[in-house]
Amino acid sequence: MSYVDQAQSSYRNVTRYIPESLRVYLPILPVMALVGLFILYPIAQAIYSSFFTKSLLRPSEAEFVGLANYVEIWTDPDIHQVLWNTFVWVTVGSLAAIVLGFLMGWLLNEKLPYTSVASAIVLIPWVLPRVVGASIWQFMFGGSQGIVNELLVQLGVIDEYIVMLGATEYSLWPPIIGMIWRLAPLFALLTLTSLQGIDEHLYEAARMDGATPWEQFRYITIPMMKYNLAIGFLLMLIYNVRNFSMVWVMTKGGPGVSSSTLPVMIYRAAFIDFEVGFASALSVLLFVVLLVFSYYYIKFYDKVRGEM
Repeated sequence: MSYVDQAQSSYRNVTRYIPESLRVYLPILPVMALVGLFILYPIAQAIYSSFFTKSLLRPSEAEFVGLANYVEIWTDPDIHQVLWNTFVWVTVGSLAAIVLGFLMGWLLNEKLPYTSVASAIVLIPWVLPRVVGASIWQFMFGGSQGIVNELLVQLGVIDEYIVMLGATEYSLWPPIIGMIWRLAPLFALLTLTSLQGIDEHLYEAARMDGATPWEQFRYITIPMMKYNLAIGFLLMLIYNVRNFSMVWVMTKGGPGVSSSTLPVMIYRAAFIDFEVGFASALSVLLFVVLLVFSYYYIKFYDKVRGEM
């Protein structure tokens, strides 16, 4: 008897008491176990912990409080500020990175000298470690030594140095600029690959029909790129919603909560204030937001695949 026959015989002996309808799931049991252990269990534990007041220093003294943590999220002005910061962070950062990345990708697609070198240079912000990139921008926005303050003074925009990272009205914007700097190259690469995938004969035929550059852009470029750009936009939203390092390295979410986003607030609640229950409630809120974005991403992706 060959090894294959022996394996098949052993498999039949082991599974003969298992219904046929369930046997098909046996090969994926290890994967299901890993998913349950590393994904489903942490989610369930976070939801469970959100109904308790629990300190990280005294986890055994947890007290059931029901929906009190969620009520605090609803009523706490600081959390409202954090949610507004997160909205501004995601929308402004994503849209600006998309516009800038699209323009960069468009220029890289033009037949200009040294475009291959420029493409490699453009990707540097993306390939740099997150903490390194955030530290660079922290130094540039420094109140006494930062080049940004010096540049604004030289241009006459401001009269004296401003401690932007320490001022409540400005502290959110330096991390946003740093995030735009980091994400724009990624969208530029996506734009470049999308443009290179468009058949040049379409443009030639349009020019022969008398189409203007704007009409070529509107009726050829955008329709051919819209699916890739939309998927890239959704992925960028998901990335920005859960981003932590840029804000934490540059401002620690301060002063107060003026630059805190939802991931930063979760970290502060759990590991600085040691309020595990409240941090879990915030994590559930973040999970719901990501779930919504992921749902629309998968739905849109399936639509794209169906039309291809």
